[in-house]
Amino acid sequence: MPSGEPAEPDPRTVPSGANLRVLPGLLTRLTRLLCGFSALIALLLPLPVLYEVVMDQLGHPPVWVFETTGYAILMIAFAASGYGLNTGHHFRVALLSQKIPALALPLAWLSGVLEGAFGLILLIAGWRLAYGSWVQGLRSDTLLAVPQVWPQLALPVGGAAILLQGIAHTLAPPRWEHSADRFLGPS
Repeated sequence: MPSGEPAEPDPRTVPSGANLRVLPGLLTRLTRLLCGFSALIALLLPLPVLYEVVMDQLGHPPVWVFETTGYAILMIAFAASGYGLNTGHHFRVALLSQKIPALALPLAWLSGVLEGAFGLILLIAGWRLAYGSWVQGLRSDTLLAVPQVWPQLALPVGGAAILLQGIAHTLAPPRWEHSADRFLGPS
């Protein structure tokens, strides 16, 4: 190790509070990973649509493209929801925290708790819905007869993403610049 660089701390000697400060970043990375999964789906989404256009021009339109791309769009939206909460690309009202800046941190913490609660509810309800569809063998009423468990898994995936980001926001509430309403990151 060169003499001018600081030594890496030994993980066994780092106080446990430091681990708690690392957790929000790890949770945010997980939501970014889910968003990356949805971005991959979004990048691949034009391929079946292009295939449908070509095959339609040749007189052999496929029956599967409309339904499967709809399911893919649902997964994109739900899987990216946690990342949207992290970046501030969602609907939010900041009127009270702008009028009373002393409330900004408690309101950001409350928002994180509510995000986590909503994510947990969506995770549980979505999982129960998907599991019930799997047990009952429910299929779509289309020519494909897609097992409904597959598109319904978007709900618990989105719930998990929102729950993870809600926990991250509870542990490290985000800060906002009120004059421009810009996201500044965790406090």
